[in-house]
Amino acid sequence: MSTPETRLEVRQLRVVYPGGRRGLLHRAPQIGAVENLDLTVTTGRTLGLVGESGCGKSSLARTIVGLRRPSGGEIWYGGERIDTADTTRRRRLTRDIQMVYQDPYSSLNPRKTVGFIVSEGWRAHRGLLPRERWAARTADLLARVGLAAELADRYPHQLSGGQRQRVGIARALALSPRIVVCDEPVSALDVSVQAQTLNLLADLRDDLGLGYLFIAHDLSVVRHVSDDVAVMYLGRIVETGPAATVYDEPAHPYTRALISAAPVPRPWAGPPTERIVLRGEVPSPAAPPSGCRFRTRCPLAQPYCAEAVPELRTVAGRQVACHFAEASLAGRTDVEPEPSR
Repeated sequence: MSTPETRLEVRQLRVVYPGGRRGLLHRAPQIGAVENLDLTVTTGRTLGLVGESGCGKSSLARTIVGLRRPSGGEIWYGGERIDTADTTRRRRLTRDIQMVYQDPYSSLNPRKTVGFIVSEGWRAHRGLLPRERWAARTADLLARVGLAAELADRYPHQLSGGQRQRVGIARALALSPRIVVCDEPVSALDVSVQAQTLNLLADLRDDLGLGYLFIAHDLSVVRHVSDDVAVMYLGRIVETGPAATVYDEPAHPYTRALISAAPVPRPWAGPPTERIVLRGEVPSPAAPPSGCRFRTRCPLAQPYCAEAVPELRTVAGRQVACHFAEASLAGRTDVEPEPSR
């Protein structure tokens, strides 16, 4: 049973980017990257977050770790609200929430050695670890992520992509976090290195009791590492639940399309799968469709979908935001004009 001390909770979070100028008198519309989003990350478990590029995944990650302020909603950790905390209390709370970035090269300071990069958190949080212990602790962290201690004197450009990402993981572990936000941590790595990094993250979770918010666009990767999955479309969660339930029997039409597009390692070994091709283009977040944001591309869309925003509701062991989730779950393409309640 999880407790408030072991959970990161995001409640009705909104992230809005201001519009630029269009001429002297007109300003471009604001861009809603994240809209009224709820999720919970629990220590010892991995929540996988998937969705198309531009759906707001990275904006959500950066807001959670404090790299930008939310436009609305709340972020809670350890029974305390983070987003409105004063600077001192926020620094104390966010020690427990660290981030592994997508690009293992641009996220590391090219002018600093690996040892300096790993110890940077102790410099920022003075008194957390005595300075005379920094070298030994750095060596321990490098060993934990599978790197030799002598690499502490090297610079990022002297390392391979996989080694740089391991340095990023060691830096995240330096403050002994409880929650780690992984923003597409293997997308910039070779396939063989991806497997090594994923296995490392899984081992660290089991050994240290970490909770992961694992963001990716590769559905096979998310399925491999996640206990629970949340599917995001145009700033909103459209389906969330246990990974096996969502992958084996997707209930939202968008989730079904995503899973049908994922490559199958041995397609000849099983029955043929239907490829669902979505029509149209992804709408602009500056002018999202009314009602259901997916309706302009949805094969089940009805006039009612333009009028009412679908709320997350429980359907067959998961939560899904679709007026016709039952029909989608059954694989039907014919639905009633009005959703059944």
